[in-house]
Amino acid sequence: MQCQSDNIQEIAAAIATAQAAIPPAAKNAQNPHLRNRYADLAAVWAAVRDELPKHGLAVVQTMVPRDDGKACVRTLLTHTSGQWIAGECALPVPKADPQGYGSAITYARRYSLSAMLGVVSEDDDDAEGAGARAKKRDVQQQRDDARAAQPPMNQALRKAFQAAMGKRHAAAPDAEAKRTAILSELSQFFARTISTSNELTDAEVKEFLDAIKE
Repeated sequence: MQCQSDNIQEIAAAIATAQAAIPPAAKNAQNPHLRNRYADLAAVWAAVRDELPKHGLAVVQTMVPRDDGKACVRTLLTHTSGQWIAGECALPVPKADPQGYGSAITYARRYSLSAMLGVVSEDDDDAEGAGARAKKRDVQQQRDDARAAQPPMNQALRKAFQAAMGKRHAAAPDAEAKRTAILSELSQFFARTISTSNELTDAEVKEFLDAIKE
């Protein structure tokens, strides 16, 4: 699959300008199982809808038929110059019925759109002032610094975590799909992008294991 037009100079410049103006997506939904808040598809669209046309950009998301039963969404970011960038996201379907496919499609659309335009999310706290937001950032920075100083999680905790995640995503068709599903779940639970489970502290791993046990 070709991922971009032959030239992308104009669309790249438009994306850079648009990203500087796109606000974070508000965390307006809650996972009923893990009880963490996240930005749903509507919130991500709300964050980008106004800025895209200002910079000659538009997004088209379509379904891609597959023989392996996965739900696959192709996201196409186009520019008035005719240049474009595209990507596909294929996810295993938790249950082979319309509801299962619909859930996987919505999930793929949300993550594809966020990844394509670099959309991040923040708590839906319109009443919070700039000073409070700055304080929150300082607290988060302190947590990040503390996390960086933490040693890698101990082997016993690592084995328990890997076993639990293996069971939760046993239906994934291959190792890459399982890894993607695991990192997506962790990112949603901790409300930040998790690129590898080694980023988690012992306390965070324990927190996650306690949550899924409940």
